[in-house]
Amino acid sequence: MREAINLDKKIKIDYNYMKYSVSLDKKGIVNYFLNQIKENPNFSLGDYLNEEKFKTDLERRIFGNTSPEKLIDITPYLNEISDIMKVVFQDSFNISPIKNDITIFILPFCNEKTSKELDGVNAFPIENKFLYIFIDMNNPNWRKSLRETIPHEYAHLLYTSRYEWNSILDGIVNEGLAEHFRVYVIGGNIAPWSKVFVKKKALKELKSIQNERLNLFIDENNLSLYLSYFFGTEDLPNWYGYSLGYWMIDEVIEKTNFDLLDLFKTSPKKILEIFHKI
Repeated sequence: MREAINLDKKIKIDYNYMKYSVSLDKKGIVNYFLNQIKENPNFSLGDYLNEEKFKTDLERRIFGNTSPEKLIDITPYLNEISDIMKVVFQDSFNISPIKNDITIFILPFCNEKTSKELDGVNAFPIENKFLYIFIDMNNPNWRKSLRETIPHEYAHLLYTSRYEWNSILDGIVNEGLAEHFRVYVIGGNIAPWSKVFVKKKALKELKSIQNERLNLFIDENNLSLYLSYFFGTEDLPNWYGYSLGYWMIDEVIEKTNFDLLDLFKTSPKKILEIFHKI
C-alpha cells in the first residue's frame, strides 16, 4: 500500500506500508517484506554489503527473540499513522527544508526488548533519502513515540544530505543534532538515551576521548567499535554515544553563537573543534 504527500511544490514523501502473511515464519516474513520493498525502483541497500546482511538486520529489528505470533498488522492503523506523519514531517520541513524526496517503508515489529526501550517505534535511515519505520501496535505508547521519532529521523536525513556518516564522531554529532531537533520541533523531555549521563559527566567523558579514536572509519573491521559507543559493552553503558552527542551539542549551543540550525550546516569535525575551544 502506498501513499504520497507533498511537502512543497518540489519535495514529496512516498509512504510504503508493508503487509505480511501470518502463516510464515520469521525468515519468511522478512523475505515477504523485502520483496515488497524491492518493488520500489529506487531501492538501495546503502551500507549493507548484500541482501543477506540486510535481511539479518531486518529480522533482528522486527523480532529479536520474540515469537512472530506477536506481530500485529498495521493495516487497521494506517489512517492514524498517516495523520501523525503528515503533520510532523511538514512541521520538520517548515523548520529546515530537505532538498530531495523521501521514501519511507513502514513495517510492524514485535521485538519486545526494543519496543520496551523505545516505546513502540524504531527507525533507521539509509543514505539521505530512505527511511525505515517499525511500529509495535502491542505498545500503547506508539503514537507518542512515532511523533518523537519522525523529527529525530528527519534530522538524520537532513544532516546526511550534507555530510557523511562514517566515523564514531559522525555518529555522536548526528545523534546529538537529531535529538535536539526533535525537541526543537515538538518539545518534550530529554530522551532516555540522551540522559545516560548528566551533562557534567558527559562533557568530562568527551574531553577524555582521543580524536584519533573518534575519527575511525567504519568498515567490517571496526564496526564493533562503533556499535560499542552506541549500544554498550562491558566497559561502556548502553547509549553511551547518544548521551555524549546530546550534551556536546547542548554545550555548543549554550556557550557559543551557533544555534541548532547553524550546526546542521557545520561538519562533525568542525563541531568537535568548536566544542574543544569552549
